[in-house]
Amino acid sequence: MVAGAQTLRIEETLLEPQAISPPPMRHALLVFLLALAALSHLATIGWGDLYGHTEGQYAGAAREMIESHHWLLPTNDGLPRLRKPPLLYWLMIGSFKLFGINTAAARLPIALATIATVALTFLIGERLADYWRGFLAGLIYLCSVGAFLLGGIIMPEPLFSAFVTAAMFCAVCGYQRRRYRRWWFLGFWICAALASLTKGVHGLLFPAGVIGLLAIFFREARVRFRQLPHWSYLLIFVLLVAPWYIWAESTFPSFLRQLVMVEWVGHLHSAPAAAGSDNGVPRLHFVALHFLWWFPWLLALLPGVLFSWRRVIRPREMEFADALPLCWMTVGFVPLLLIGQRQDYYSMSMWSGFALWAAGVWLRTSRNLRMVGAALVGVIGALVGGIALVLPKFVAGANGPHANGDTSWTTLRALHRIPGASWLGLRPMFIIIASALVFCSAAAVYLVLTRRPKLACLALALAMLPTGLSMIDGVARMAPEFSLAEAARFLNPRLHEHDTVIYEGSLDAGSSLIFYLNHRFYLLNEPPDDEMHIASTNNNVAMDEDLMLEKWGDADDVYLIVEQQRLPYWQGLLTERFHIYHQVDACGRHVILSNQL
Repeated sequence: MVAGAQTLRIEETLLEPQAISPPPMRHALLVFLLALAALSHLATIGWGDLYGHTEGQYAGAAREMIESHHWLLPTNDGLPRLRKPPLLYWLMIGSFKLFGINTAAARLPIALATIATVALTFLIGERLADYWRGFLAGLIYLCSVGAFLLGGIIMPEPLFSAFVTAAMFCAVCGYQRRRYRRWWFLGFWICAALASLTKGVHGLLFPAGVIGLLAIFFREARVRFRQLPHWSYLLIFVLLVAPWYIWAESTFPSFLRQLVMVEWVGHLHSAPAAAGSDNGVPRLHFVALHFLWWFPWLLALLPGVLFSWRRVIRPREMEFADALPLCWMTVGFVPLLLIGQRQDYYSMSMWSGFALWAAGVWLRTSRNLRMVGAALVGVIGALVGGIALVLPKFVAGANGPHANGDTSWTTLRALHRIPGASWLGLRPMFIIIASALVFCSAAAVYLVLTRRPKLACLALALAMLPTGLSMIDGVARMAPEFSLAEAARFLNPRLHEHDTVIYEGSLDAGSSLIFYLNHRFYLLNEPPDDEMHIASTNNNVAMDEDLMLEKWGDADDVYLIVEQQRLPYWQGLLTERFHIYHQVDACGRHVILSNQL
């Protein structure tokens, strides 16, 4: 018998080497990572009520779409809300159909999207280097402050990030495998279309920008990606994305013009004023917030990046695997920093790129600089412990006669109005965070000293598990201060068909009522905002004080929800007009007034 040898083609030799079956360790690491992600995000989706602003807007719109049986038109309190495409609403509707209309079901698509992003980060890191690099990148993404706090909020960014990361995974696979390149590139365009149906056309512009930047610096990338902009892929993208926009424009004429003016032109023009505007985070705050969102990793990597940057970044011998995360971070961060309206969570779509870059930097950093980075994390833990010790004195001073909320940051203004008892309730959280960071950073220093950097990275990640869960619990405990869920629960059993509920403020701030209140409500003294509500006059829910006072004298029940700081004004006005002032309930920072005794 003559033995024959198989002849391999050049593309099979260079581009598609025969893969060895993955070892059990690879599968164990992936399962551990997914289990950790499920514990962090699936097990916590029922903690706390939905906040106002984005959570109430999206969950409330999905609920109203079910009630109205209108699957293309998102509405908030009956007002069309067309600023973002409907994919997130559709996913929440599916979750509501399966599990009922509740808080956990509303958060489920976001939790699954975050878990998917972690898994895709692992797979991209494995493709670029090996499964250990993918595991460390997935850990870094999952076990960061930003993933714990922002990865569970109902808003388009976590879902958008998952689809962008999926598009980048398809691009990497298409780059590496010629045989199935057409199908991987098709997957890239489908994921880009789904990202565009989540947040807008930059679902295509973002990954295309990363690919374009790689093509500029790498000839091999230009060769292998030249099939990516084929007209057939573009046609599929248009067929997936265009129908909803065509329907919206035909139903609401001038929709596209208004969308362009608000989303694109308005954002570009708002850049110079962003430093003093609530519509955008100032540049310095934007950068500083990422030290928080990327904690502890940015701090742990800082010594290596500052004192050994040529070794960890390797600018003179950079390969495709090193350039991809850097290009990803550049496209996702620099435009936000330089132009347009910026919010701290807008950069989430490039956090996977940061995680991939950080994993490589950690493994290349020298032992001494790794020890310094791990020790810095322990120092932060000690500072958090100090905060827990002085928190009672801080709360007493903040609630004293000289307390003042004068700051340019809207969130800090809101936090300043939180009662001291709520802050003291967070003291156990600070103690847990401090203990976890101090002990696990000490373990990481020991593991670095014994030349086990991968286990040291795991130790820092495990420090973030109790830290992250404590932060999620702290956010849930703060919900009464930022949510009107308790007010809705108080009103729902008392409301009848002809009763009236009035909320003083913007629909944005009171959006949690849309999800929790089983009744339409009116807006009183609504301030101008930048939300794009396209509505006709016959379903406008705005009300002025004269009409409100007229309704207050009716026989039907009228309930007015106001902030506590507005109580003196309403007490004086209602007492002067009706000689009756009746407060029926207090819910966090809000109180409920009624015209009935």
